[in-house]
Amino acid sequence: MSFNFLPVQIPTFFVVSSSHRRPAMLVPLLGRPGCLALLCITVLWPSILCPVLQGQTAAVSESGGSDFEAGSHLPAGFQLITGRYVDIVTDLPIDDELRLLPQVFEQAMPLWCQAFGVPPEDVSDWHARAYVMLERDRFEKAGMIPEHLPEFPYGFQYGNDLWVSEQPSAYYRRHLLLHEGTHWFMNRYFGSSGPPWLMEGMAELLATHRWDAQQVNLQMGIVPGSRDDVPYWGRISRVQQQLEDGSAPSLEAIMRYGNTAHREVEAYAWSWAAVLFLMEQPDTKAAFQEMLQQPMRSDLTQTRWLFERLRERWPKIRQQWNAFVSDLDYGFQSDAGLMVISAAPQAITRESVELQVDSRKSWQASGIYVTAGQRIQVAADGSFVVGRVPADWRSEADGVTLEYHNGHPLGRLMMAVAAPMRSEEASRVINEWPVGSGREIDLTQSGELFFRLNEASHERADNEGAITVRVELLQ
Repeated sequence: MSFNFLPVQIPTFFVVSSSHRRPAMLVPLLGRPGCLALLCITVLWPSILCPVLQGQTAAVSESGGSDFEAGSHLPAGFQLITGRYVDIVTDLPIDDELRLLPQVFEQAMPLWCQAFGVPPEDVSDWHARAYVMLERDRFEKAGMIPEHLPEFPYGFQYGNDLWVSEQPSAYYRRHLLLHEGTHWFMNRYFGSSGPPWLMEGMAELLATHRWDAQQVNLQMGIVPGSRDDVPYWGRISRVQQQLEDGSAPSLEAIMRYGNTAHREVEAYAWSWAAVLFLMEQPDTKAAFQEMLQQPMRSDLTQTRWLFERLRERWPKIRQQWNAFVSDLDYGFQSDAGLMVISAAPQAITRESVELQVDSRKSWQASGIYVTAGQRIQVAADGSFVVGRVPADWRSEADGVTLEYHNGHPLGRLMMAVAAPMRSEEASRVINEWPVGSGREIDLTQSGELFFRLNEASHERADNEGAITVRVELLQ
């Protein structure tokens, strides 16, 4: 959470407004497996990657042993850990995890510079102070939390000061420090972090990380491979739960979040998902990059700008968002492809249509448009490799029953129907039909046919081969 934004009125619809260009913020970066193609950056040698950001060893001082500010000392019960870019003040006993926090922050500095296109020399003399709090009232009594700040359950940023409440896992403590650090970096360099959904979504995206203390190796912007990688983070679980119980917000509702929405954890999860989708979806990523070149403002100016650029494609984007959140899970990778609805799919006729379905890709457009009430026959031939451990797993369209994914055999041919959504609706899971080697299907909705072989996105990279699918109209 950050205090550097103004009250926002939530309109019922987006209205375009003019704005001026600014230097590019987010620049394409090399990714690694399991990381975002644009934002995952690994720092192993900061002196090579960003010479001006070379590190210093953190020093720990007990209360009263070192100046907290010029001419003053820490009150009893507080410890100070100093670093190149951040000093940590805490009432916790110092352990190795706490002692390394200034190094984590130092590793993050060149990553923030690269992510936002900021010259490293512009931030070489920046310094923040972070309060890691076991008991908040101690910090209040010591005058370390200004009275005008609102209540915050997890973290907060104001000027060069960051506050992080102690968490049940070392990972989540680091996550909150990087989250508030992202607010600090954006606010200090750009003067704002943007509208609430963008401000919190970018902070969540960059704070989701992998840290190797032995190698002093920080990766930011990852999609976690499992719950165990990110204890107590829980963003993906929140998204999945709300989809399951029917309370998931629409993409537009997320982008209309006001400045109090993030008092609830769900808003962080959905803001993270929205930013991830917009920067990865082929129909939105170029416009999203352009939006980040607009002046950073805390109102909905950038949101309106983005919506205006995507207005004609927005009905398709709504459906593609549903496909994205339906698949969002630990280990998710966009490399396998996100659903892209064809510009002009052709209505199915009595003549059968044949297409190839690649085992390495997710939803693949057929270019075939069907109508609710029609009956079609789908048949599939061929085989492919669906896994390579301990040896090649060769499968046909019915899949292999040695392993299941989403309740169906691994590698089974699946079908979906997707069409542009002309009005705003709550986010929901798209319907899938298990097809296998062949099936007659009575269609209950109109749209374009999509096909894929049943497997998690992060497990498709070692697949090989394709199957031939034939679609025929029966009535």
